[in-house]
Amino acid sequence: MKKRGMLLFGAGLAAGLTSTFGIGRSKKKHATSLPIFYAGTWEYYDIERNRTHYLEITPELKLSIDKHEISANVELIDEHHLIYIDKFGYHITIQANEQRPITLVDEADDQTYTLTSPKK
Repeated sequence: MKKRGMLLFGAGLAAGLTSTFGIGRSKKKHATSLPIFYAGTWEYYDIERNRTHYLEITPELKLSIDKHEISANVELIDEHHLIYIDKFGYHITIQANEQRPITLVDEADDQTYTLTSPKK
């Protein structure tokens, strides 16, 4: 009976540790859908340049603005943020709500832009 109790304790401890450290199916499944959540094309208006720009994020998380690919690496991706770091060390942050990406924060220009669906 003592061995059985130790085995149950060990199994419970292992289960608790794996859930604490985020090891499980649900996190992996959710993490693979995040690139699709952020993928798409949006526009934003730059008031300083009096110009509308087009932002595109591919399912592979490649970033382009006005059809020019931006050389940047993904630093973080979660349900509310997609953060790139460009070749100069500046952050480009895409913030999202529950439905879609809603803002672009450009650290290099110290600007925040509202993302909208492109007008046809």
